[in-house]
Amino acid sequence: MDSLIVSENIISDNLTNALQEWENLLGSEYVSTDNKKRLEAETATYETHAKIPAIIRPGNRQEVQESLKIANRYQTPVYPISTGKNWGYGSRVPSRTGSVLMDLSRLNQILDYNETLAYVTIEAGVTQRQLYDFLQKNGNKLLMSVTGSTPDSSIIGNILERGEAKGPLGDRFNHVCGMEVVLPTGECVHTGFNRFENSQIGAVNRWGVGPYFDGIFTQSNLGIVTKMTFWLTPYPEYFQAFFYSIDQENKLELLIDKLRQLKMAGVIKTTFHINNNYRMLSIQQQYPWQECQEKTPLPPDLLEQLSHQWGGGVWIGEGALYSASPEQGKVERKLIEKALKGIVNKLMFFDENKFKMASKMSPIFKVFTGVEIKDKVDLIYHKNPQRGMITEKVLKMAYWRKKTPPTDRLNLDLDACGMIWCVPAVPFLGNHLRNALNIISSIAQKYGYEPNIGINCITERNININAAIFYDRLLEGEDQKALNCHDEMLAELINQGYYPYRLSTHSMNSLPVAQDDYSCLIQKIKDSLDPHHILSPGRYEFL
Repeated sequence: MDSLIVSENIISDNLTNALQEWENLLGSEYVSTDNKKRLEAETATYETHAKIPAIIRPGNRQEVQESLKIANRYQTPVYPISTGKNWGYGSRVPSRTGSVLMDLSRLNQILDYNETLAYVTIEAGVTQRQLYDFLQKNGNKLLMSVTGSTPDSSIIGNILERGEAKGPLGDRFNHVCGMEVVLPTGECVHTGFNRFENSQIGAVNRWGVGPYFDGIFTQSNLGIVTKMTFWLTPYPEYFQAFFYSIDQENKLELLIDKLRQLKMAGVIKTTFHINNNYRMLSIQQQYPWQECQEKTPLPPDLLEQLSHQWGGGVWIGEGALYSASPEQGKVERKLIEKALKGIVNKLMFFDENKFKMASKMSPIFKVFTGVEIKDKVDLIYHKNPQRGMITEKVLKMAYWRKKTPPTDRLNLDLDACGMIWCVPAVPFLGNHLRNALNIISSIAQKYGYEPNIGINCITERNININAAIFYDRLLEGEDQKALNCHDEMLAELINQGYYPYRLSTHSMNSLPVAQDDYSCLIQKIKDSLDPHHILSPGRYEFL
C-alpha cells in the first residue's frame, strides 16, 4: 500500500483498520491511497466533489466477498466499478464522498462460450475489445451488440446501467441471464437456474423458477454482479446496412411513425440510431473555431455548409437487415423502400457486393475529387457496429469543443472533455418525440450549446433520446453552466412526463418522490440486504 496517510477529512480509525485488512487480503499492490491515483479517480467529464480515500482491486469473486465483509466490519462504504469508463454519467466517481473505490477490472475472465446456443459467460471486468478479439479468434461466427462507447468499457457495467447497443440484441439487459451476485454482506447468490447443482439450462433460460431477482441488481446498490451470461447473435447469411436522411425538419414525425410500423411488423429487428446534423458534424470534426471567429454556438448556415461531409440532411438514420438468404433480404429491402418513399430524400443499402464495388472505386474517386472515402466506405459496411464491430470513431465527438485534437488512446476524464448526457425515454410516437426534442433544443440553445442529439430506437414501443452537452472543462465557468443546462433540461422533461432511462452520479436526487410505496419497498430491501448501508451510498437510492 502506498500510504495510510490520507486527507484528514476522510480518514478514520475504521478506515485505517479496513485498509490494513484489505492489504492483508489482496496484497499491497492492490490497495492504494496514492494521491495521484485517487485524484484521477475523482475526475469525470463534469464537475464532481466526491472524495475517494482509497482504491482496492480484488482479483476474484471470493476476494470481493471478503472485501465486503471487511467493509461491514469497519462500516466503511465501498463503491464498485467495472472499468470506470462510465463517461458522461460520472466515470469512476462515487455518488457520495468517502467511499472506497472497488475496481473490478481484474475480474476479466471469459468463463464459458457456446457457439451452438450463441452465448458467453463473462466476468465484470471483461471489455468490449476483449470479447470482440475472442470472437474473432473463434471464427467470427457470432457477433455481440456493441455500444458507441470506448472498446475498453465493461460489458457488464453497461448492462447493469441498462445501457443500449447496436445490433439485434441491442436492448442488452433483455438478453442476459445467470448472474453471480455478491450481496453487501459478502454472501453470494446465483440467479435463475444457476443456483442449482449441475444445471444444464442456467445459461439459456432467463427466468429460472420462483421469484426473478436479476432486475433489482441493475441501476441499484443492492449487490455486486461478478459474472453473467451474455447472449450473442449468429452472423447472418446475408447482411445489409442501410442509411437514410431527411432534409426537412417537419418530416421527422412521419419518419418515426413509419419506422415504428416497420419495427412492429418485424421487418427491422435491430436497434438503430437517428442522429441530427449537429451530432453528425461532431463525429466528423471538432468545432470550427476559426470559421466562427472563436464564437459559440455554431451558426446554422455554417452547419449547413459543412454538412457535405456526410452527404447532408437534418436527420440521418441507419439500420441493418439480418436475413437468412439474399432472397429474404431483397424482400425486406423492398418493404423498407416502400414505407419510406416520399419521406426520406436519400436511402442507400450496402451488402458485400456493393462494399467491394465502392472500395474499388475509392482510389478513382480520390483522383477526381481529392476526397478520401475509403475509411468512410469501410465504416459503412466492413467496420459497421451493426456487425458487432468495435470503434472509437463516434466517441471522438466528446472533443467537439476542445481546441486540442484527440489522442491515440482516448481518455475523456484526463483530457478535460466536458460531456454530460441527458437521456429521456419517450413513446415511439412522432408527436411525443417532437415534444421532447423541442425542450432539449430550446434549453441547449438558451445556454449557448448546440443541441447534439441522437434518437435511439430500442424497442417497438420505446425511444431513448441521447442528448449531449459538450464543452471544454478548462474554460472557467463552463462546468457550472453545463450542469445548470443539464438540470434545467432534465427538470422540464420530467415535468412533461419524459423521465430519464438512466441517471448520472450528480443527478441521483433529481427525480420526484414516487406517488406510491415504491420508496418504502426499496428501503426495506436495502435495509435487509445491506444493514450497514456500506454499498454505494446514494447510488439510485430513492429513500
